[in-house]
Amino acid sequence: MLTQTRRRALGLLIAAIAGARTITTFPHAMAQDEEPAETNGEEPSGEELPPTGAESSLPDCFDTKGFGPWTGQASDVTAGVVRNDVHALDPEACTVLLSIEVSSELDARIFLEGSESGTALPETVLRHPDSRLIAKGPDGAVAANVPLCGNCTDIYDNTVSIVLPLATAPLLREKDSMEIVLHLADSPKECHYKLDCATMRKALDWALARRDELATERDNQKCASTEGCFITTACCEIVGLGDDCFELRALRRYRDEVLANRPGGAAEIARYYAFAPRLLARLGANAADPEAALRSIYACYVLPAALAARFGFDALAFRLYRRMLTAMSRAARTRI
Repeated sequence: MLTQTRRRALGLLIAAIAGARTITTFPHAMAQDEEPAETNGEEPSGEELPPTGAESSLPDCFDTKGFGPWTGQASDVTAGVVRNDVHALDPEACTVLLSIEVSSELDARIFLEGSESGTALPETVLRHPDSRLIAKGPDGAVAANVPLCGNCTDIYDNTVSIVLPLATAPLLREKDSMEIVLHLADSPKECHYKLDCATMRKALDWALARRDELATERDNQKCASTEGCFITTACCEIVGLGDDCFELRALRRYRDEVLANRPGGAAEIARYYAFAPRLLARLGANAADPEAALRSIYACYVLPAALAARFGFDALAFRLYRRMLTAMSRAARTRI
């Protein structure tokens, strides 16, 4: 019976996703001729880092600034930098995308995302003893050569979060660049990535100074609160659903009973509550038809995620949630 129910749920979920693909997705509803805001010639991109050691205390003030491929991020309680979607130096040899975030203490974490049609990252490969994570300085000297998943904090389907070994901190602090090499078990080719550490430090210096300024703004009550309308609620309201609808109940239950209890879950919840009001505001300002954009988000992400959460497809629910935030942030000319 349970198997039949899950199969039926999966059928509903596939139908919902397939139906969503027939709807014009919301990025195409954005104004096509809009120019990005002034950022001294640099387009903002990036992800707010959740407060280190204070995930239950949501910041009130945020700011971001682009520094080439890096984005400095500051709140009134934290500072850091991020770089998203770093392609391997040889994309034909490796299709794994790498993202990296670095805190004010130069602790770093990378996120790897395999390609559905290319390099796969199943847990068996990630945890295989032959899979290695290698960090090198600009002179080619090896600073770290460790098991790839020696510090994995999260593995979900074809994605993984990995804390970089402390031996990489001197490279981030002092060197102009750092190379990260992934050796995946049973793969004849390695994945090579090059990171510009000099530019990263400029972004981090800005974030540290901006954090102090935002703390002052917070104390002077000059920051907007993170309280307000959130994405899923806004989407459900626009299609005529109430606060006790199936979608919101399923997603709230997933948030409180599943996501909050998984590694890094509290940080993801903090990230959502920090970003959702800003993304909605930008969507309202930039979309040619904000209501159509919200209906599209509902069909493409909210309803499928709610169905996945309701019937226990937790990994899929999480992936849809992350895709929603990433797609919205790209459409709003910022990145998560």
